Amino acid sequence: MFGNQPLGNHDVEYESSSHGTKRSFEVANSTTASHDNTATVERNRVKETLKLFQDSYNKLVHECKRNPKQEGHCTKRFDMEAANCLKKKGKYIFSPNHFGHIPGIKIGDKFHYRAELVIVGLHLQYISGIAYVTLNGKKIATSVVNSGRYENEAKTEDVLIYSGQGGKSKLGLSANISDQELKLGNLALVNSKEVKYPIRVIQKITRVNRDVEFVYDGLYVVNNYWQERGHDRKLVFKFELHRVQNQEKVWSVNGGGPRKKSRGRECCVVHDISQRKEKMAVRAVNGLDGEKPEKFCYVTENMYPGWFLKIERGGCDCADGCSNSGQCGCVLRNGGEIAYSEKGGLVKQKGVIYECGPSCKCPPSCMNRVSQLGSRYQLEVYKTESRGWHVRSRSYISSGNFVCEFVGKLIHQDKETSKVDGGLPSFLISKSQNINEGRSDESETRFIIDASKVGNVARFISYSSSPNLVVQRVLYDHDDERMPHVMFFAAKSIPPLHEITCDFDQKMTMD
Repeated sequence: MFGNQPLGNHDVEYESSSHGTKRSFEVANSTTASHDNTATVERNRVKETLKLFQDSYNKLVHECKRNPKQEGHCTKRFDMEAANCLKKKGKYIFSPNHFGHIPGIKIGDKFHYRAELVIVGLHLQYISGIAYVTLNGKKIATSVVNSGRYENEAKTEDVLIYSGQGGKSKLGLSANISDQELKLGNLALVNSKEVKYPIRVIQKITRVNRDVEFVYDGLYVVNNYWQERGHDRKLVFKFELHRVQNQEKVWSVNGGGPRKKSRGRECCVVHDISQRKEKMAVRAVNGLDGEKPEKFCYVTENMYPGWFLKIERGGCDCADGCSNSGQCGCVLRNGGEIAYSEKGGLVKQKGVIYECGPSCKCPPSCMNRVSQLGSRYQLEVYKTESRGWHVRSRSYISSGNFVCEFVGKLIHQDKETSKVDGGLPSFLISKSQNINEGRSDESETRFIIDASKVGNVARFISYSSSPNLVVQRVLYDHDDERMPHVMFFAAKSIPPLHEITCDFDQKMTMD
């Protein structure tokens, strides 16, 4: 069994590249990692480092938007610039001599920038696909990134054929392509076969919407290597990497989703249950009996009591968009930091998030406008054999991203609770309910969002004690904390066509 303890520093000379190669780090739902204090400390250290990276990245983007013409100020590589800022502050998790797993990182963890791989010590090269160290004068590979740039392929679930590096023209000219040589990273992989040291493998995945993710796939060893002619008839090194046994499987490595058991043919029984009220059609599919979902009134906004007067709160003056670095009133109300990443992912759960509202001067692209813009995923309802109708997404949902709002008719808990069928969808909210701490003040007036007859696709979301959604209360179009919007965000990455679930009653936090 391979350990994850570093070798002696006196034996190692780190060789790095000064060159450089998207959303924030996403945490896997692993059940095999150690839960002792050391593991928790390391995990928190990784999270904090990546949060500092994201904050620095967001600040650079915001500064560029405010001063786009300032010479030398804007760069297309905000990720590298943010990483360099962390390096100058000594915030890297720098383990150049480390073979095996990196403490604090689990198999299945997802990253959206190559620079993130560097700052946590997972892969210490910004561009090169093969990272290595020099140990007693011999180059030994520590990690590889399967980026799809070369002719790599997966022979089986646990065997990867990895193409060597080099031979390609830096200018992209076919006339300058040459045979690959046994040097640098290629030599390091050959030497790794001899010493049998494990290699970290990171898979680059490009989604249908062109979002890019880097997924830590675990440890592999070099089992064999050879040379063969590529499509351009030049010699290419091929390395057969075998995945170390007894590691947790990663559901999406080559093909965008887990292998599924065959299922009956599903038929679309309703093309759009929203009747064109949503930006994308919400299908209902049924592979069992052709039955359609029960009829209800589909709405995209909550229906408030007749006495409720929606009063808009004062807005901010951030014409260029809000940021943590300014004196934005909305940001200050959120505790001095925006709860979302630059890409719109929920970074930190709060009792209430105050998004920018109609009175704010910031544009729709502002970082503090996320859930109010609606879902960007095509959700659908589907029928199961024993548990009725459920919800899933037709596309991949990244951890932290907004999924949908729970919409219905707001009623007073005490006066109108008897009108709600306990078996039908509803959601209890209250002014002082604190989702992070799982408590509420019983003396406060509380309301229920009743979706039994009036609602949206969220009414079909089912309960689970191990949910993949978290609940976040949000205010933006009014200031009455008794009646916040109930927003669902992804607690973990959700593969396409996987059931979307929520724990409506208990404390929920993102992994």
